[in-house]
Amino acid sequence: MPGVVINSQLTFVDNVKKLAGSCFCQLHQLRAVRLSLTTIAVITLVHVLISSHVDYCNSVLYGMCEVYLRPLQSVLNAAARLITGNRKFDQYYEHHYAMTSIGSQ
Repeated sequence: MPGVVINSQLTFVDNVKKLAGSCFCQLHQLRAVRLSLTTIAVITLVHVLISSHVDYCNSVLYGMCEVYLRPLQSVLNAAARLITGNRKFDQYYEHHYAMTSIGSQ
C-alpha cells in the first residue's frame, strides 16, 4: 500500500484503518491455504504481505496515540497466530510480531 493518507488533524487514522483492513484481508486469504503451505512459506508470505506493509511509513506513525495503533498491533498479533497455528484465546503464544509494539521502534 504505497503512500500515506493524512487527515485534517494529521493523525493518519485513515491510513491505519485502510492498512489494517488490507492486512486482515491478506491474512484471511493466507489462513485459507495455510495447511497446504510449509511453515517457511507461511513466514515468507507473512513477511512479504503483512510485515513489509506495516513497516512501510512506520516512522510517520511514531509517537501516535496508542489507541490509533491498536489495529496495526492486532494485525501483527493475528500474523503471529497464523504462523504459530495458535488461536486468539490460547493460553500462551509468543512470536516476534506479537512482542513488537508499533511506534516504539
